[in-house]
Amino acid sequence: MRLATLALAAALVPVAARAQLAPRSLALEVGISDDSAAALGSRAPVGLIASWWLGGDLDALARLSWASAARTEGRATYEAGLGLRYQLARWGSLRPHLALELAAVGVTSGPGWISDTGLRLGMGAGVEALLGPDLFLAVIAGGSEVLRPGGGGLGGCAALRAGAYF
Repeated sequence: MRLATLALAAALVPVAARAQLAPRSLALEVGISDDSAAALGSRAPVGLIASWWLGGDLDALARLSWASAARTEGRATYEAGLGLRYQLARWGSLRPHLALELAAVGVTSGPGWISDTGLRLGMGAGVEALLGPDLFLAVIAGGSEVLRPGGGGLGGCAALRAGAYF
């Protein structure tokens, strides 16, 4: 019993060390996004984002988001992807960055019915403003290529995202 208590206490010690910067983060975000791909259109996604510091100003990202697309008679979209983000500078609380992402994208036309899927390869630039120690607001613009068997095409996307790290 004492050994288990000591092991638990030792495991929790790093959690109490607030001065230590973690090499990873987890955030919940909401936003507004407009995409030139007709199937995706304008939407308000809710997402979960994980990031890992790789070295220097380079991070690896994993993003999972779900959104209802406006004016599409019950259609919704999901996106699950992996990517890289390179921070260009640190101007106080403003952090401009470049990003590259590969994501699986799906559009549903009813409860659980996936009507269109594909892979999306995208790149873009953005600025993240840190509003507090755990809050952010980001503006992102980018281009992408939707890769799928029936063809896809080049497209553009603009997004405004707000979130909280936890």
